[in-house]
Amino acid sequence: MSLWTSIREPLQGKTSLSRVFWIYGLLGSVVVSALGLLFDPENERMLRAYVVVSLLFSLYVTVATYQCAANCKSKTVAWLARISAVISLVALPFIAYFGLSGALELANY
Repeated sequence: MSLWTSIREPLQGKTSLSRVFWIYGLLGSVVVSALGLLFDPENERMLRAYVVVSLLFSLYVTVATYQCAANCKSKTVAWLARISAVISLVALPFIAYFGLSGALELANY
């Protein structure tokens, strides 16, 4: 499986929901968070770039979760995954605003 196939298939709903959750969601989030440790928090430009990359990754996982929920055998789990994805999609603009405006940095003081 090529890299582009592994990126494209979840967006097309061709991946199992468990794989999207565990590999793309959980493991991917750990990798993105670990990359955040490499950035200097004093460098505002790099911090904003990291926020944008994190938000794009979150958007990718959210859409992939919604698309792949149809592959779940349990209708209840599929329904919960889709509801969760919609709630996340609604929350992302607010998270983007707080992340890019610097409002979250004020909470640390």
